[in-house]
Amino acid sequence: MLTFLFLCAIGLAFAALFAIPALLFGLFVWVITLPFRLFFGLFFGIFGLLFGLVFGIIRFVFGIIGAILGLVFAPIGLLILGVLVIGGIIVGLLSLLAPLVPLALLAMLAWAIYRITSRRPTPTF
Repeated sequence: MLTFLFLCAIGLAFAALFAIPALLFGLFVWVITLPFRLFFGLFFGIFGLLFGLVFGIIRFVFGIIGAILGLVFAPIGLLILGVLVIGGIIVGLLSLLAPLVPLALLAMLAWAIYRITSRRPTPTF
């Protein structure tokens, strides 16, 4: 057990040999770029705030206009949707009858043959 702990301590020491310089390098890069990040953060932060307010107002106005148009056109859209649903149901029911078309054609052929071959009564005056 002590051997395992000793090996873990040695492994952590070697990891620290690589981790500490990497952390220090990251710290140096962070410190060197800090003025640039502060400048650009403030510069674009001010522009972001300005454009955010302007586009926020525009978005609010278009949202109000969209809500009004939605209230006006929603009943029309629902009416069209209802007509389309009813039409879809009718078409669906008719599509269930589509396999019966050949039988209906045969029945009409039989009726036509019957009409041709049957004698019509002569009218009596």
